[in-house]
Amino acid sequence: MARVTKRAVLVGCTYNKTRFSLYGCINDVRKMNDLIVNRLGFRKENVKVLTDEPLPELTSAVPTAADIRDALSEMVETAGAGDVLFFYFSGHGTAIPVYVPGRPYREEKAIVSCDLDLITGIELRRLVDKLTGGATLTMAIDSSYSGGLIAGGKEQVGSNTMIPFPTSYARLIRKSIDYNAIRDIRSKASYPFSFPWPTDQETDSSPPQDGGILLSGCDANETSFDLVGGGEAYGAFTNTVLTVIGKRRDCPANARLVYEAREKLKEDGIGVEQNPCLYCSNANVNAPFLGGFVNIEL
Repeated sequence: MARVTKRAVLVGCTYNKTRFSLYGCINDVRKMNDLIVNRLGFRKENVKVLTDEPLPELTSAVPTAADIRDALSEMVETAGAGDVLFFYFSGHGTAIPVYVPGRPYREEKAIVSCDLDLITGIELRRLVDKLTGGATLTMAIDSSYSGGLIAGGKEQVGSNTMIPFPTSYARLIRKSIDYNAIRDIRSKASYPFSFPWPTDQETDSSPPQDGGILLSGCDANETSFDLVGGGEAYGAFTNTVLTVIGKRRDCPANARLVYEAREKLKEDGIGVEQNPCLYCSNANVNAPFLGGFVNIEL
């Protein structure tokens, strides 16, 4: 039986010294790295960390769109049969308006790299479609508009309107940038976007391969929040995921993790228009998150 390898790409973008600055993303990446290495069986040499504020002994590259694409492509292309792959992103998201004559208006969701370029749901689906040999690619995306970011993914845990609760945090920063603002900045700098538009054959109704699993920080038209001012800054969704897993002796299934993260957001008073969601095949709904714990001693 072939040995299963767990590989990860972890990305944190603070957009430092810009008007789009976030404050918890580097903390998010550091803690996510600790979780997957110490509890989920990822070896340090198989985890690539990209942050725009270096983490000592962890950061391997700056998260430009080109470097993120290279890291993801390398991870997918080197995957063996049954390997467990993980892409984590903490940063801004955006929605790209798409106008096609004769077709309904729609929006293409994307994550925003530190150089204000975009990586779209179509691109992420193309990565999933390259998987072979039963490998799985799980994505945990802590950004706005992250619901359904794997284009065509089947929604298993969807939106459920949350009741506003007070929060002790001084600021809740939306993890989103308006697409027009990004476009204008890049246009003035004569720096065109590098993301590919979908082909005529690629539509939202075309399902990805069975191995694509998306845990999103919010629904497709909602906001994810960066929490600042009540202690150490962090992404609300990431913090709930880490908390849920950290208190368990057994690794939760994908759906259970999303449900419990949503409840934790309610308890913390952060669950205002932020509903974590799950998109995957039926077969992966109750699969353990990232293949489960490995050699755990509590």
